[in-house]
Amino acid sequence: MTTTFFYFLGFIILLVGGGYTITRKWDYTPKTALMKKSSDINELTNKYNDAIRALEDSYKMEKKQLSILRISSTRRQYSKRYQALEREYQSKRRQMNRSWEQMNPSWSKARNKWGWVFTIGMMGAFGCCSASMPIEDEEPVRSAISSSTKERYWNAETIPMPHLQDANQYVSNPDNVLSQNTVDLMNQTLKRLDTELNIESAVIVVNHIENDDPFRFAQDVGNKYGVGKNDRGLVVVVGYQDHSINMSPGRSLEADLTDAECHRLQQEYVVPAMRADMPDSAMYYLTEAIFATMQKKDLPEMSSLTSQSDEIDNETITTMGLYMLFMIAWIAFFLHLNRKYQWLAVLGVASLRSNPFYDYSSSSGGGSWGGSSGGGRSSWGGGGFSGGSFGGGSFGGGGATSRW
Repeated sequence: MTTTFFYFLGFIILLVGGGYTITRKWDYTPKTALMKKSSDINELTNKYNDAIRALEDSYKMEKKQLSILRISSTRRQYSKRYQALEREYQSKRRQMNRSWEQMNPSWSKARNKWGWVFTIGMMGAFGCCSASMPIEDEEPVRSAISSSTKERYWNAETIPMPHLQDANQYVSNPDNVLSQNTVDLMNQTLKRLDTELNIESAVIVVNHIENDDPFRFAQDVGNKYGVGKNDRGLVVVVGYQDHSINMSPGRSLEADLTDAECHRLQQEYVVPAMRADMPDSAMYYLTEAIFATMQKKDLPEMSSLTSQSDEIDNETITTMGLYMLFMIAWIAFFLHLNRKYQWLAVLGVASLRSNPFYDYSSSSGGGSWGGSSGGGRSSWGGGGFSGGSFGGGSFGGGGATSRW
């Protein structure tokens, strides 16, 4: 996100540089003429302000001689006279500005060019700032998808096995409990677990498990598809809305990934994150912890989850802060050039008096107020991918189940 800002800043620098290049031949500042323009507008404004004061004095004198019933109608009449003066003043001021611009065409061209530069810069800043804000709707969309399939209860016969269609896919996520980004990261780690450590795995994450029995589900999947070469396979089954997880290692893997180790990993990574309604974090860190355990390396710390989230949040805040600083500087630059090009107003020029006949106590009137089971082996390909197959492993009942 921060990188985007610096690209944007480079664009703005080019924009401003282009603005100066384009307007260099029109860089004449008619200071004397601008002062004369301000003086003429002041003279015009003071003339009409004097007329409004005279109108107000006349109303005050007339009001003394009126009955209470006629005051309101008289005020409206004076308000209409004020509106006529205001229209006349605005017309003469516009005519004066048009005449002045016709007498200073180079200034007028430069004014229009710089006006577009400021508009493009501000629109770009708002657009990039909005794009840098975190997207909040991914989880609701995923939840909506999950809710449409939450009543399905999966078993070894019905669960899709992506690995049989694509050898690089180890995670089955039919209810979309996990985001696709998490699934991709898990598949990368599980691929390394397979190719580097010869541990073939299948991770299944669903909302509901048939009979709420994740152990039977994992055993049936492992035996039905033969997960693991030389019985070194691992099946992980999660029932997200059942609040359950089972890790079942193959017969030859049980010595390296003991029941106690499986239970510890579940309690350290899955249970806390699931209780916090963070399935993506739970499964991502569990996968990383399994790989680290099999490598006999230090396990990842869940505190890094907070740090990772904080880094994302801090980057977002930093980027948005940079855009805010830019917009403040941009506005200051705009006000600086406004002294020369006068987009907002002519500096030092008097303004026309407001309508003194507005009836604040009335909300109506005219005038100007408005405002399972065993042994089978399956392998097939399709979809343009290189189809995979499991290694013929078997499972003998080891592992651990946890609930949250």
